[in-house]
Amino acid sequence: MTLNLSKLFLIRPLSSFSFTYDLMRSFITQTEETIQVSIDKFNADGPEQHEIEIDASENIYQYTEIYMGLDSHSVELGDIFTSHFPSLQRRSAFLTLFGTYEHEIDKLCSNYAKNHETNVNLSDMKGSGLERAHLFIKKVIGLNDSASFSKLRQIVKLRNACAHNDARYVENDGQEMIQLRKLMIAQSDCFSEDGKQVLFHHGALEFVLKCFDEYIKEIESILEPT
Repeated sequence: MTLNLSKLFLIRPLSSFSFTYDLMRSFITQTEETIQVSIDKFNADGPEQHEIEIDASENIYQYTEIYMGLDSHSVELGDIFTSHFPSLQRRSAFLTLFGTYEHEIDKLCSNYAKNHETNVNLSDMKGSGLERAHLFIKKVIGLNDSASFSKLRQIVKLRNACAHNDARYVENDGQEMIQLRKLMIAQSDCFSEDGKQVLFHHGALEFVLKCFDEYIKEIESILEPT
């Protein structure tokens, strides 16, 4: 889901992303609070134990724990409700965060082309999404040397994996995605392996927001003199 920020205010400077940052920071806080409430509830209430009769005459019974419709014979309940499900919630929030910034950066490029009457538009750039916008920002706006976009390039790969491949860090042929492996190594407190998937930990969304904010500050530093 991408938030349409254009309806929230009438006039905004070309390069002002302060509202976007504040909105996403609040969104992340709400997401993490919701996740923590669910984890606390699981830890406090715990699963219910159920007795399953196998052979009453021989006094043979089987016991299983059930929580929210899942049983301990099928999954590890603690891992599911304190790690796996929170990761899924963060993945969903990550796609919203990414989509919001991607939309706003695209709009910045389009507004810049219109206001400066450039001969090149965003649609003339090769590629798509954030990579295409970065090419416009580099060639037209003039951000030649970005210190932060290398991190965003890894985040683009993560976004594509989450959107199209269930957050897997391996290709269909079994080869690891180099950028995602580098991301998990460099940001091991935010991301880790969960089978063949990238697991999102507490702090992952804040890290992504920080990366976008650093990139926006670089763009604004180029725009300020104009």
